Amino acid sequence: LKEKVYIEYDKIKATLWNRRSMRVEFNPNKLSHDEVLWLKQNIISYLDDVSFTRLDLAFDFEFDLNDYYALSDKSVKKTIFYGRNVKPETKYFGVRNSDRFIRIYNKNKNVKIMQMLKLIQHFYGVWKLN
Repeated sequence: LKEKVYIEYDKIKATLWNRRSMRVEFNPNKLSHDEVLWLKQNIISYLDDVSFTRLDLAFDFEFDLNDYYALSDKSVKKTIFYGRNVKPETKYFGVRNSDRFIRIYNKNKNVKIMQMLKLIQHFYGVWKLN
């Protein structure tokens, strides 16, 4: 659980920056059912005034999003990465750490890459240097 959940308690930062003293950060998809229960029972249930500071949403579509345009009420930075076939593979709208950030990508391409990596890891093992 230590690698999957970030917990911070800092009364000084909270006072200086006018924010809550406790921060709990995690991705529920990366936790087992038992880990979620433990987190609820041992951490979240003891907190007062709980709220979200950020919520990430992801949607899977079974059709090609390249056929559609993205419209916004404000101007946002747009970055597009093209594949060898000159078709867009990934589109970014906004800036990563801003209030508005959207990433649209071809998940099939991503899944194929992950499958290839697993195959390589299976035959050659995994080496990691930090």
